[in-house]
Amino acid sequence: MTTDVNYHPAAELLEAFAQGTLSTGLSVALSAHIELCASCREESRRLESTSALAWSQAPAQERNEDVTEDFSALIASIVKQPQLKELSSEQFSVDKIHMLEHSVTLPRALAKVASEGLVWKKLAGGINQAQVTLDDETQCEFIYMKPGSQVPVHKHQGNEITLVLDGSFSDELGHYQAADFVVRNQAHLHRPASEEGCLCFAVLDGPLAFTKGLARLFNPINRYRFRRATSQ
Repeated sequence: MTTDVNYHPAAELLEAFAQGTLSTGLSVALSAHIELCASCREESRRLESTSALAWSQAPAQERNEDVTEDFSALIASIVKQPQLKELSSEQFSVDKIHMLEHSVTLPRALAKVASEGLVWKKLAGGINQAQVTLDDETQCEFIYMKPGSQVPVHKHQGNEITLVLDGSFSDELGHYQAADFVVRNQAHLHRPASEEGCLCFAVLDGPLAFTKGLARLFNPINRYRFRRATSQ
């Protein structure tokens, strides 16, 4: 369990997580970070307690109305989400991902995701990607950056959440290590690179767009991949 964490989710994200209003993909990323980060785990517990206390002190009629609305919203959310397959007798829980000469132990939320099966694809620049389907709002993927690899400079047409699981990477705005929760949005232009290698879990609510060189030819593919990921 990691305690030395430099980058954390904003207070608004933690509050939305405590209230259960985030997309499944983002909730999984938050849950994994909270498991790894002692300070965010404590803050999340505080927010949950505050929400529970506020609900218990509300008038009974208001509480009943809130429960009905929340329950209806929960049922609607469950119905529209892709259903996870049950594990057969031949399948087993995946709690580690093997990278080069070592294995990376996954937080519980991501271990459950990985147990559905990961299909890795090699991309340019020493990048490997395994996409997973968690909801119809986000594109979610495990990303492995080989030592010495880098992603071409790009911007985002939405938000990108990156949780570092192992190793480290850097961009123009900082250096990120295990358990760091990195947020990029439309205002950011960056080129992630990793000297030692890095395993991450990423959640995007909009496609990325390369901004220089031949990499720009892949932008239509990026848009197509995002539409496909959010239309399952």
